[in-house]
Amino acid sequence: MKSPLDIAYERAQNEVARNNGTATRRRYSRFVGIAKRILPATALALLLLVAVWPRIQAMIDSVHFSAVPKVDTSQAREVRMVDARYSGVDRDNRPFVVTADVAHQAPDSDGAVSLDGPKADMSTSAGNWNELTAYVGLYQPQSQQLDLFGNVELYQDKGNEIHSDSVRIDMAQGSAESQDPVVGDGNFGHINAQGMRVTNRGDDIVFTGHATLDLAPHAGAGDKAIP
Repeated sequence: MKSPLDIAYERAQNEVARNNGTATRRRYSRFVGIAKRILPATALALLLLVAVWPRIQAMIDSVHFSAVPKVDTSQAREVRMVDARYSGVDRDNRPFVVTADVAHQAPDSDGAVSLDGPKADMSTSAGNWNELTAYVGLYQPQSQQLDLFGNVELYQDKGNEIHSDSVRIDMAQGSAESQDPVVGDGNFGHINAQGMRVTNRGDDIVFTGHATLDLAPHAGAGDKAIP
């Protein structure tokens, strides 16, 4: 026959087992309830991710950095200027301007500037102006020397124009010279020569070598042909 102590011990064990079972069932019920809420939400999130993934991929692709372009160091050493303009004054403090469509300067050029589509403008001592244009040119800012090459054209506001293949201009002195054949037209008529010298900023032009002048017909008795 069990003693009262044994009976109390068995009751205590039964109570503990009963309480543990109840707690286990409660924890299991709580887990099932949470899982019922989490699993559908997770499934929904996965479905949304699958639906929007193409857009996310496109956004990722759009922010990819392209490869860094290679720099040609040979071109980087050359200074290039568009619509270049050089202005200064000659030894008599009269202004002149040299412009170009494009100017190029290499580091080993001793300051010389290559010009594409150059144009030089300068006024004469009498207040007139001269304009010279060419295909290409070479300008030396320190010495104010300008060499023009290729279809060189000299225009004067007096109505004269002279053409040659090359002309060297001293902007500081206001003089120019050509060793190539020249052709000129103006109010004086038409001239062909083997060269020319321009002095006094265009007020005086001397045609050198063998020269042929066809005088323009007089418009009136008071007109005088300019040689």
